[in-house]
Amino acid sequence: MPHSDPPGSAAPLGTQLLAEHLRADAAAREATVTRFISRVSFLFIFSTLGLGPLIGRPRALAVAGLCAFLAVYYGWLSRVLRRGWFHPAIHWANVGLEASIGAFLFVCDVLFGNAEQALGNPMAVLWSALILLAALRGRRNLALFAGGLVAAETVLLYFLLAWPRLQEPVPMMFTPPLVVLRAVYYFVTGWMAALVASHLTHKAEEALHAIRAKDLLGKYFLHERLGVGGMAEVFRATYSPEGGFEKVVAIKRILPAYAEDEDFVTLFRREAELGSLLNHSNIVQVLDVGRFGDTYFMAMEHIEGVSLRELLKSHGPLPPAVVAFIGAELGEALDYVHRRTSSEGLPLNLVHRDVNPPNILLSRIGEVKLGDFGVARAAIHVRLTQADRVRGKLGYMAPEQARGQPFDGRADLFALGLTLHEALTGRRVFQREDASDTVRSVPPPFLVPPSVHCPEVPHELDAAIMDLLQWQVADRTPRGHRLREQLCALTGALAPYPHGQRELARLVQEALAFKGGLAPARSTEQETRLEPTPLSAGSEEPTAVLAAGGALAGGPGAPARGGNRED
Repeated sequence: MPHSDPPGSAAPLGTQLLAEHLRADAAAREATVTRFISRVSFLFIFSTLGLGPLIGRPRALAVAGLCAFLAVYYGWLSRVLRRGWFHPAIHWANVGLEASIGAFLFVCDVLFGNAEQALGNPMAVLWSALILLAALRGRRNLALFAGGLVAAETVLLYFLLAWPRLQEPVPMMFTPPLVVLRAVYYFVTGWMAALVASHLTHKAEEALHAIRAKDLLGKYFLHERLGVGGMAEVFRATYSPEGGFEKVVAIKRILPAYAEDEDFVTLFRREAELGSLLNHSNIVQVLDVGRFGDTYFMAMEHIEGVSLRELLKSHGPLPPAVVAFIGAELGEALDYVHRRTSSEGLPLNLVHRDVNPPNILLSRIGEVKLGDFGVARAAIHVRLTQADRVRGKLGYMAPEQARGQPFDGRADLFALGLTLHEALTGRRVFQREDASDTVRSVPPPFLVPPSVHCPEVPHELDAAIMDLLQWQVADRTPRGHRLREQLCALTGALAPYPHGQRELARLVQEALAFKGGLAPARSTEQETRLEPTPLSAGSEEPTAVLAAGGALAGGPGAPARGGNRED
């Protein structure tokens, strides 16, 4: 059933939503403000120097020096912020600096002119504008802080610098009561700016709550969207039932345009039901499936980490112990999939059919998870058509699958062999231009052991991978458990446990740190697939999207997802 908030909960929900958006956009907003101030300050350098004959050269140089400092500082800060760095203290530091600009100008007027010039300078306009600028940063406390700071500076500068230098008779506008009143006006300006900011923020919260009400799937609170494909999208979400319990999950949701497509909904539910049958530590768990309003959704395990594809892009070829560990874990996962039975004890004969680096998820503590069962099928008990048999990525297909012949779980083991080979060498075995070689009756000449490209690969690991890549099905490693036994036999520095797992955790943490800073540009590599399904205009879909690790954004059963994007 749709989730409904209790009375009075709209404001807290809207506040939380808006706070998330403001936090996510803080660096970009501050970069816009700093860029504006930098450019204006740069222009003021020349205008101030041009006024040198009128205000005096020393005063002009002092003000021009201030403008130069502001131009350089805010220009540098704008560039840093646009690269993604941000700290909340930047708001307070910048507002304090901006509120002090008028104080610097006041001091220059007193020192290079006289107190009357300082008190008569039209700084009230500048100070008021800077107070309003503080309010535009989206935090009412910043406007109060700016108004209070300007009021305090006005009073202190007047009594410490201006009042002792005023000539008798003192004009009424420069007397202490009226200057204090001026300071009160500044504080009231900050207060008014804070009230306006609060009102606008409140209205934005209400509007955002109304908009995002559709994004509350039962007890799942949706956060940012992680990926979108031709027919489905994935969000990071928080499962929040009653009692204060919370759990981060990934929500895969059918796009509204396909929510009324009965065939697609059937495929989606079949994928969810299949995922619910698989309960293994090396498989991304499906936690829930349901309907909210006019769409269907699936809740999945959230994994904080990267895909194997992302790790290979950021690190390159992986150490043999890491590859041995990944292979042992995935061998166990595939063995479980291939041996899974129904509730009646009948073998399901499941085949994943899409084992490849983007669908292998690696957590920051060294967990290995196989995901995306959208094209998985029972290869024997379900009668497969020719099109069904060749669904998946052609560059990772077993030859019998690519030829449209009957196949079983050993096709997944062949794909795993290609994946482990790529992890060791950093290069795909079947490139886009030669992926069609998988339909050959004999292995292509470039299907060579990993040690040909990386001599440091040990013979035992070489042999285990080449056993997976036997062209004839009868010669291939029969079960994933057999692969695990071969890899677990490695000893010393090559041992997958604990050396491989520990090293994998370290590499994933480095990749996440790099991703959080200066992330590498996304690859434009295209994946050769069969029966491409076009995306809607402007959409983008990775084959596997991590909920900062672990949710998959493709349509269920879709052999080729939109745009043929792989990573």
